[in-house]
Amino acid sequence: MISFLVNRRACGVYKVSLGLTRAYRGLTEVKSLQNALRPGNKTGNIKLVNIFRTSSIQNVKNQVIDAESVIPFLMRPAKPLLIMGEGSRIDCNDDLLSSEQRAKKRESIKQSEVDCPKFPTEKLPPTTKFPINENVEKVLDPADQKELEADLLERLKDMARKKKSRLDERVDELRDNFIGRNYASLQGRTILTVHAKESTPPKGSGPAKPGGSPPPKNVSAPPTGGSPPAKSGAPPPPKGPPPGTPPPQTKTTFGPLADADRIFTNLYGRHDWRLKAAMKRGDWYKTKEIIAKGDKWIVNEIKTSGLRGRGGAGFPSGLKWSFMHKPPDGRPKFLVVNADEGEPGTCKDREIMRHDPHKLVEGCLIAGRAMGANTGFIYIRGEFYNEACNLQYAIIEAYKAGYLGKNACGSGFDFDLYVQRGAGAYICGEETSLIESLEGKAGKPRNKPPFPADIGVFGCPSTVTNVETVAVAPTICRRGGNWFASFGRTRNSGTKLFNISGHVCNPCTVEEEMSMPTRELIERHAGGVIGGWDNLLAIIPGGSSTPCITKEHASSAIHDYDGLMAVRSSMGTGALIVMNKDTDIIKAIARLSAFYKHESCGQCTPCREGLHWVNMIMHRFVTGQAQIAEIDMLFELTKQIEGHTICALADGAAWPPQGLIRNFRPVIEERIKKRAAEDQAKAEALQAERFPCQTVTPCPE
Repeated sequence: MISFLVNRRACGVYKVSLGLTRAYRGLTEVKSLQNALRPGNKTGNIKLVNIFRTSSIQNVKNQVIDAESVIPFLMRPAKPLLIMGEGSRIDCNDDLLSSEQRAKKRESIKQSEVDCPKFPTEKLPPTTKFPINENVEKVLDPADQKELEADLLERLKDMARKKKSRLDERVDELRDNFIGRNYASLQGRTILTVHAKESTPPKGSGPAKPGGSPPPKNVSAPPTGGSPPAKSGAPPPPKGPPPGTPPPQTKTTFGPLADADRIFTNLYGRHDWRLKAAMKRGDWYKTKEIIAKGDKWIVNEIKTSGLRGRGGAGFPSGLKWSFMHKPPDGRPKFLVVNADEGEPGTCKDREIMRHDPHKLVEGCLIAGRAMGANTGFIYIRGEFYNEACNLQYAIIEAYKAGYLGKNACGSGFDFDLYVQRGAGAYICGEETSLIESLEGKAGKPRNKPPFPADIGVFGCPSTVTNVETVAVAPTICRRGGNWFASFGRTRNSGTKLFNISGHVCNPCTVEEEMSMPTRELIERHAGGVIGGWDNLLAIIPGGSSTPCITKEHASSAIHDYDGLMAVRSSMGTGALIVMNKDTDIIKAIARLSAFYKHESCGQCTPCREGLHWVNMIMHRFVTGQAQIAEIDMLFELTKQIEGHTICALADGAAWPPQGLIRNFRPVIEERIKKRAAEDQAKAEALQAERFPCQTVTPCPE
């Protein structure tokens, strides 16, 4: 039984105590007022309590609401609409009681009303009074009842429109600030609001927007109509976009990148990578001044640049770094750089650590200042022996020059940096698994939340970021976020390191502007496909975990986050694997499935068991010893694996087979049919060889 108890308070509000058992979504339909107008309810002020349904909150207690408001509660009782009088108690399942039980209940309610203290009503807002009596039909005639119901329905619909308007504004704000790709999930979310009694706006603030929230305190809005002007001491309204907003992009063509705009100037190792030569190329230039500008300035520059994580997820880096700006609680903060580059086909980070290590070291110092972290760890893949040696030597040089350690660069900021080598596990490239390995434990991902920004390395706030993301931060701070944002399309700004491998004339790692066409990127820097563009079969555009695309898609694709998403693939790490028509595409994807099955940590059942079955089916596809129905079965299996594990390794393992089935299903079917025909022919030949007398020879005519 779900019941409401409404008590009058002197301040003109009701305090409603709720006991809720379930929550639903939507808005209930207003049906009737008569069920609530029962004998025993005291004549007095009548208030409407309507019910909203939502999945956001499971239990709400002691909500204080205004007497004039229509209150959205989070439940759906048997009676969708209740009219409550002063001090009345109405049960939602009152119809289940017998007449004798109702009579006893009315007597108890009357007795409770007698015992209930009465508060003065002068401060309460004026409301309509309905005399409650035994005969409800005589109290409200049908015309008045319909008018009241229509008015109440209109108020509820208006409130729902205002809620949707506020939600749409919030979604637009999140989209404009690059809050990932999950902002669409907010569309189905209901936000509980308690409507306060209408009152005059506070001094110094303008009127609220229709359907929106009132302006925050101490922020003046432009006066409209007869509203009073803001106080002279209030700050003026902000001009232009808020800090950290990338400028609008007006370019229509992108690339090639000029040499003067390249960030990594020693990518191919043609110059010395040590400190003296690195400083001649611009590293460590005015680093002290950058640190002195403070953490908020650095984060705002990163936000303005539109830099997104270069490790594959593409999350806005400025926003991610800002998560570390929390009130101090006595715990130290840590910066963790993910240099465990184990994605097949990806080799951009090792080029930075091998030929330009001081860019990474300086970037760690600036990123640590932006996050308030005084210690940084670079977790490097165990197989990168030469890269680890060069990086460790660069760190020693920085300590000797006073760029790291106590009073780094003479800025008063202390920062220490350490290199930790891994042991070759691909799963340790996942941020929480990397943290576990850094702490000396088995490299298995953690459940999130809590996220590393709350509980990371050694239980302290930490941020895990990619090598390339950190290495470009000093140049962004020196040349400005607007300069970096001038490259590429909106939401895809900046420059990027691309690895081009496979069947190309000149495999390479190149720094290029984002949003360059995929075909131009391959032909300009890698010499084109072996045998010409018409000999192209497929491209894996962002590392082995991204779905492959066909030649038709690659001919028109824009190589950035949004452009590759439009062809149902992903930017990933920016590593292109080109395959011409000499490639057995089924065998290539099967090889990737075997890799992910081998590298799974086995913690999650969908990944541990599902990838085993994916690997078995893919190898049957290679030989053709499968059924046509197994194609759909494999696709459904990958859908059951995707999104049902702790980390994203299972997602990366499921996407290549999905891309294969989506783009090359006829190739799989042809191989299965060909193998079936060959087996049938062999069986018939074997039968004819063993039983020649059973061969039927047609009679001559």
